[in-house]
Amino acid sequence: MATGERTSESDEYTEEEVRRPKHSRRKRRRLNHGTPPVEPPKLSLQPLLDQIDDSKEMTFDEIFDGLRPDYLRTRSIFQDQATELDQQGQPVRPLTRSEVTTFIDAIDNGNGPLSLLQRIWYRKLKLTRERRRSGFPEPNIQSSDTVTPLRPPPASLPVQSQVVDALHSIRTTPFENSFLSRLQGTWVPSPLGVIAVDWEIETPWMSLMADIRDHYALYHPERERSAETLAPICYTFLQLCHLEQVHDLLERSFWRGINVSDSFDHSPERCTIVATYKRLVVGVAILSSPRETYITYLAVKAGWDNARIARSMLYHLIMLNPNKDITLHVSVNNSAMLLYNRFGFKAEEFVAGFYENYLDPQSRASKNAFRLRLRQQ
Repeated sequence: MATGERTSESDEYTEEEVRRPKHSRRKRRRLNHGTPPVEPPKLSLQPLLDQIDDSKEMTFDEIFDGLRPDYLRTRSIFQDQATELDQQGQPVRPLTRSEVTTFIDAIDNGNGPLSLLQRIWYRKLKLTRERRRSGFPEPNIQSSDTVTPLRPPPASLPVQSQVVDALHSIRTTPFENSFLSRLQGTWVPSPLGVIAVDWEIETPWMSLMADIRDHYALYHPERERSAETLAPICYTFLQLCHLEQVHDLLERSFWRGINVSDSFDHSPERCTIVATYKRLVVGVAILSSPRETYITYLAVKAGWDNARIARSMLYHLIMLNPNKDITLHVSVNNSAMLLYNRFGFKAEEFVAGFYENYLDPQSRASKNAFRLRLRQQ
């Protein structure tokens, strides 16, 4: 006998039906296939009740022993009619209510872990028992052989040969209209306010772009290679055309909400240094004012670091403000400490929690800072 699930008074699930998806269930072969069903005898509990009322000297067990063979024979006939053969030819039948209760109680009182199949049996049998006890109607699931066909896919639009030919005819893109120019900017022949020009710097980003162009030319030798104009790193003072990129660079480097528009009010030609490659801002250094000479920000764009850009900006900022002590705060675990030490900055004070209200709580940068000073007087 295999355990199963009762879904209604007349519909039974066997173990194979629990394991197999609903869409793959097949009809069972009954044991009495091909033979007329045996009509079970009409047996009532009234004789048992009459004997209990008439006899006051006999116990219930003594009275029931005389009627037990008839009850067992009737139950056997009902179970034989409900017994079926599974796919392996083994007889299976639905569980009786007492067997369901015994199975549930054995799991409730057991301490061992249950397998996935046992947990499925337990949940479904318990749900069915509670439905039956509460009188809740069982769901009437009806299958249908009618299948609604899917809608045919929409017809694809006809390919316009003129558009395809025009796309294939494109061999090169002018550099000023290319994607590369959007990444690096276009070359400005004579930028305004130039402080210094460096043709020797080659940053990691410039090397990456050169490798991409070389690989593209290697894998597509039949295509004409786009001409790219080389450009130096130019150091200028802050201008209105730089402001949007400077804000974006500082927010990515430090924290949100940075605004340096007031730098235009404090001699930007002496207090600001902006490093550009063509039209792309790759670095910025800002001094608060010619009087205070406090470095508020110094940052280099990711991919353009480790190429002497920060060192050059700091150098030009110091040269523009001679005979002035320059101060700044730097996080205690910031590698920029090495840069400042090279220029002679000395630590004068340790400030605990200096960046507490600025840095993100998840930031790895220390909230504590050193106050550094470069003495030029």
